[in-house]
Amino acid sequence: MRRSTTGILILLCASLAPLGGAIAQEDASGGSASPAEPPARLSYDEYRRNELEFLAKRSRIALFSTSAAAAVGVALVTPAFVNECVRVASSSSFDDIRCSSTGKALLGVGVPFLAAGVVGIIISGTMFGVRKGKIRNLENRIAYEKSSAVRWDPSRSVFVF
Repeated sequence: MRRSTTGILILLCASLAPLGGAIAQEDASGGSASPAEPPARLSYDEYRRNELEFLAKRSRIALFSTSAAAAVGVALVTPAFVNECVRVASSSSFDDIRCSSTGKALLGVGVPFLAAGVVGIIISGTMFGVRKGKIRNLENRIAYEKSSAVRWDPSRSVFVF
């Protein structure tokens, strides 16, 4: 009985495969758009703005992810220092801190998380800020070029309305 059920499923999938391919081809070609209408082309500025928005979104995700990693690192390091590590005698150097095996394990896992999170926050935050600045500059330039006021266009040496 089990072999016949498997065979039926294979035949069913094989019979539906051409139908799935036709649907995928229709979606890839534009679906319901009429063939007489050419697809809309983006200008370079619009393309660049879309690209920068995509990259800014990725930078924002990286910023949140590295912030979460830093938070996990802090959550592991803090209890290790508070509960599991003690200073020996009245010494003030870092070498004289003694930790239990639990404290060593928490520090061994938490410190790399914390360090990687802080470095990631700095890098991804910088990248996010730079990309958002480029988007603002591009939008300002597009708004200036599309303004309806009379201005002089130095690249074409004409007045533009």
